[in-house]
Amino acid sequence: MSLCVAYLLRPSICARYLFSQLETLQLGHSTFEDAERLARKIHAKPYGDCDRSKCEWDKRIDNAYLSLWWRGGGESFVVAFDVKDSLVVRKNTGFGIGTLESFHLSQVGLIEQQHWGRMHTPEPVATGWGSSEKFRYYQFVVYMTPEASAEARRRYTAFNYSCFWKYKGCKDARDLLPTADPFPADR
Repeated sequence: MSLCVAYLLRPSICARYLFSQLETLQLGHSTFEDAERLARKIHAKPYGDCDRSKCEWDKRIDNAYLSLWWRGGGESFVVAFDVKDSLVVRKNTGFGIGTLESFHLSQVGLIEQQHWGRMHTPEPVATGWGSSEKFRYYQFVVYMTPEASAEARRRYTAFNYSCFWKYKGCKDARDLLPTADPFPADR
């Protein structure tokens, strides 16, 4: 019995661990060596060419190994971090429904970088929903800078890790991040 419980909880525990490790990197302060050390620790792979001038790493965990009848569409959790000119400049977290690498039925994204520049994104936190004709609660995205308040950081990182082991998983982005802002039409 305890082996079955451990099997169910493994992705949830791993996702929490990945996120906690990502949080050890500080934008504009952590170096290429810090990022490289973290990448080795969590077994993240570089995306494309990698050197001190530019490197991107990512690590993904999912529950695809659970039986389809239990997990439903399944869930995936990704952490990524970028280095430019020897400093960590960006951290990304993605949590989505679906186990294919490039497709999620619904997802939550947290993107953190020092400044948003030409995107004209309000700082220190900006959020927004994305929907499609077929799926109203398709995506919730959070753009954040290191100046975000502790309360905002807690709110927008309160991922529902139970989606990994819950029977039939979670249904949309509202389940993945229950503390997300209300959908504009629901206000």
